[in-house]
Amino acid sequence: MTAAGAGSAGEWERLFPAAARPAPALLTLTAAQADAIRSAAAAAYPHEGCGLLAGVEEEEEEGVAGRVTRVVAAANVAPRAHDRFEIDPRAHLDLMKALRGTAERLLGHWHSHPDHPPTPSATDLAQAWEPGLVWIICAVTAAGPGDLAAWRLTGEGDERRFEPVVLRIDG
Repeated sequence: MTAAGAGSAGEWERLFPAAARPAPALLTLTAAQADAIRSAAAAAYPHEGCGLLAGVEEEEEEGVAGRVTRVVAAANVAPRAHDRFEIDPRAHLDLMKALRGTAERLLGHWHSHPDHPPTPSATDLAQAWEPGLVWIICAVTAAGPGDLAAWRLTGEGDERRFEPVVLRIDG
């Protein structure tokens, strides 16, 4: 089944990775894209900032890798934005429309952890429902943005967990 206007079933599955398809184990960003995430995280402080990552998958020696081509900031519409994030559905839909007919797909999303390290929280794990996506987390404090780290969801049921994704920043 496809959504109205989404094209063929193959296009729908490319844009929205199947649950059985794991997220890439390696993700590449440009320095400018990493800086855009850090800047948006700092601007959102003391709330969580968030956004989407679009890109392409490429075969590398280590397996399938993701290369980010677009970093899209989105409004955090979570009622508790100081310690939760919810990407504005309009931004999500707009990006999916923009990706139609391209080689790009949704690779993941990013969010910030105000005054906490860039590691997934119990809340992140409870709210994770897209195992085919990479999660980038940006640490941020009142002094500014900190480290970025990337993660992917693995396992099922009580075995669900995040495992690190190699994050390569070029340039």
